[in-house]
Amino acid sequence: MVLYGNPNSLVGITLEIRAMGPVPVTIGTGIVAIIGESNRGPVTPTGLRSVSQIKTLYDSGDLKEGGELAFNQGAPNVYLGRVMGAGYATATATLTDSTGTTIGVVDAMSPGNWGNGLIFKIEDGDYYGTDVEIFSGDGTEGPYALDRDDLVADAANYVKVNNVVKTIVYSAVGLIAGTVYCNQANGSLTFFAGEGPTVSDQVRVSIKFKSRKLTLYDGEYSYVFNNIRSLEDMQAKIAESALIVFTPSANKTHLPKTYTPTALSGGLEGATPTTDDWETALNAMSEVVTPTTVVLTSYEVAGDSYDLVPILDGWLMYMANKFRPCLGFIPCKMNETKANVMDLCAGYNNRLLSIVANAWDADPTTKQNIAVARAGKEAACALGESAARSYNSMNGLNGLLQIHSDEDVDVLSRSGADVIILKRGIRPYIGISTATDWQFMRTVDNRTINWVILAIKYITDQFYHERRTKVVLTSLKASLASVFEEQIELENIRAYALSVSAHAIDTGRVDIDIKMENIGHIERFRVLMQVGVMPGGGFTV
Repeated sequence: MVLYGNPNSLVGITLEIRAMGPVPVTIGTGIVAIIGESNRGPVTPTGLRSVSQIKTLYDSGDLKEGGELAFNQGAPNVYLGRVMGAGYATATATLTDSTGTTIGVVDAMSPGNWGNGLIFKIEDGDYYGTDVEIFSGDGTEGPYALDRDDLVADAANYVKVNNVVKTIVYSAVGLIAGTVYCNQANGSLTFFAGEGPTVSDQVRVSIKFKSRKLTLYDGEYSYVFNNIRSLEDMQAKIAESALIVFTPSANKTHLPKTYTPTALSGGLEGATPTTDDWETALNAMSEVVTPTTVVLTSYEVAGDSYDLVPILDGWLMYMANKFRPCLGFIPCKMNETKANVMDLCAGYNNRLLSIVANAWDADPTTKQNIAVARAGKEAACALGESAARSYNSMNGLNGLLQIHSDEDVDVLSRSGADVIILKRGIRPYIGISTATDWQFMRTVDNRTINWVILAIKYITDQFYHERRTKVVLTSLKASLASVFEEQIELENIRAYALSVSAHAIDTGRVDIDIKMENIGHIERFRVLMQVGVMPGGGFTV
């Protein structure tokens, strides 16, 4: 730790500051990540906190529908990752000023041929802007280029050289002694011969210019951005559309010329996405966030293969190995048979993977994906609270497309399938993973386990390279204990045992042993009812 003072001084004071006590844990929950395809939207995973932007960003498709459905479950944070095949491109348009010089590029907000349908028009803005500049001369008459072009002749305009006003003329033939010619088209000033300012002269300019109004049409709505006075202003206003972005060229200041309606071009969808593309989207998500739950909107790329299940299974293990565990959900096909579901689940034993058996709602036109709703509701539930509780029924669904009998529900659940039931709401029968160990079958338990793992990693990261003393190990243990004590107080776990010890031989190692019992959830009742004569059952008259 930091040592203040000089320990070598014969007379004086030193002060050493050391941290002590437990480390507080600040780890959030309630994050659902959705991977899927959409008509448009960023390929980079994007976090949203409300449903309002989803339509504008993603327009239509499984990813857009999934994002809205997840928010319907009460999930506070939704991250969307768009899957696209190789060779996709973004629609674009190059903007120039009145002289034909490139001043920037307009790009669709996201790749795909949807951007080719964006049409923009640039007109004069409703109000003028004022260009105010101060510069030194170079000893010549000019012309001196100003930051703006398309200038306006106005009585308020002025040009001063060392605070001496020059008369502004707007035609080159009117340039005489004591005047300065303003070229309105290209935005420049030219002084009369012999009156050019020197490097020691200060030139002050205030001159009106035409602002710009950009109108954007996406085939459904029009968006208007008026009175744009600079390229930076244009960049900021256009960003509000969530449809296009404007990137100014370096060292350019002129506004774009006026444009008649012009379409962006060059947008491409790319090849049909492969399993590698889905894996790429998952890996991109891992670079952005550690979600509580993650869900794929589809189950396969090639027909009758369920080839996306092993992709999700492997990614979940990758995340767990990075000490960033999360629960993963994936749907089965519509009306999949019991035998095929059982056969699919038999190939996996992963406490983090849930295969949703009957994962579609009753309205085939909406194709609401119940696996997405499961992930959203699971993320929205508090630690220790089961998504199978009737209070936590999933929202925004139109019943079940496939309803299994009570007998089949039990059989499928024992085989590792997450089965959805319709009983005073739509909810999982139990809420289970594909794990075969009973300790890791229930998703509610795994959610608590994942949170504790994240907390342990967060705490131990704070203690690397600390001295392995009794004081430090006591603080480490107290930090860990505070996590478990809080979970006991919240009734998420029933009991725990914890020990922290310095290894007897390896001086760089600390052993942490933890035992934890998750809180139980009532799933079965045993009732004993005895009928007959009870002692003391007589009466007195």
